[in-house]
Amino acid sequence: MLDPKFIRNNIDLIKKTLLNHTKEGVPKDILEQFLNHDIKSRSDISKLQELNTKRNNLTSLFEHTKDNVEKEKLKKEVITFKNQIEELNNICNENDKKMHEILFSIPNILDDSVPIGETEEDNVELRKFGTIRTDKVLPHYEIGVKLNLLDFERGAKISGTRGYILKGNGSKLLRALRDFTLDLAEQNGYVEIQPPMLIKEELLYGLGKIPFFQEDMYATADKTYLPATEEFAITAMHANETLLATNLPLKYTGSCVNYRKEAGSAGKDVRGILRVHYFWNTELIHFTTKEQSWQSLEEMTNQAETVLKELEIPYRVVLLCSGDTGAAAAKTYDIEVHMPASGLYREISSCSNCLEYQSRGLNIKYLDPKTKEKCYVHTLNGTGVSLNRLWIAIVENCQTKDGRIKIPTKLVKYFGKEFIE
Repeated sequence: MLDPKFIRNNIDLIKKTLLNHTKEGVPKDILEQFLNHDIKSRSDISKLQELNTKRNNLTSLFEHTKDNVEKEKLKKEVITFKNQIEELNNICNENDKKMHEILFSIPNILDDSVPIGETEEDNVELRKFGTIRTDKVLPHYEIGVKLNLLDFERGAKISGTRGYILKGNGSKLLRALRDFTLDLAEQNGYVEIQPPMLIKEELLYGLGKIPFFQEDMYATADKTYLPATEEFAITAMHANETLLATNLPLKYTGSCVNYRKEAGSAGKDVRGILRVHYFWNTELIHFTTKEQSWQSLEEMTNQAETVLKELEIPYRVVLLCSGDTGAAAAKTYDIEVHMPASGLYREISSCSNCLEYQSRGLNIKYLDPKTKEKCYVHTLNGTGVSLNRLWIAIVENCQTKDGRIKIPTKLVKYFGKEFIE
């Protein structure tokens, strides 16, 4: 979330942010709500301070008064002030809760380098890698069934719409990709994390995922949530901590199954495993100082690109426009892998710098060795990469003319053989 003082002092910038930043649904009057509530909250705090000062003065006077009649009078006045303070203190606590709700509905400030636009059509292509196949290949959902890698009928029987089963070499390929991406991250200084698979609701508010992303998440009866990405749990594990500046940047990786309702994507990509309700990612997380964060974004994006370069899968990198950038992010690069069956580029990684937006919501700080002040860390997250989509990319890009799938050279030691046939 943003600092209330920052919002108060940068009204025009907040208006611009609300106009341009996110497609994820922000109340139209959220700034007006903030300003009205801010005035009320500060007024109530001022009244509370005045009452406390008067009570303290009366208490001091009471302690130094020897006249019993006057003492009894002062005692009644102190009790009256005490009751008023308790009542106003409760109001101030409710004000704080309401203010947090409002702040959690205001998205992050965009970096100046982010292009203004409304949809993915307004994203800016930065670079490309690899040679695109132009010959005809079978889509992953056809060759997957043909080679006995996928079973959609039994998957749907178990879990309903968009259910699927990876079997035999199909499951083995996913496992190989998971191990490969985790090992590659570890070789580049990332510490592997396997966090809990349930996340508390209040942490998701702090992360900036509720209310913006709430409709896509699966909730339990006790208000905990299944991970929509491992970013949530790994970032939240340092909530309410003060980190050592000498240990920054902290770089974490992890891989687990993620769950999304895909509530806003009805009818999109219904065939295959491109857009499903459960899927595997390998995630990248950075905790940095203010001075390190922009360099960290480039390093994180490079780490995700390295996966695709090592496997020789063609891709491109795009800078997301304002309307396509998530609510918690100040800037995001998407890496899109080429899927030859459709001839389209598809997102396989999204790397974002959230600055102090998440750490303020989660209260994650570090002690500045120069100023000796506690500062909010900068958090960054990136998919490094979507394993389901990497699975698709390999199955389609690595098809041979005789109907087999040639395993990329760097992946053979993980998969155990050179071909799926």
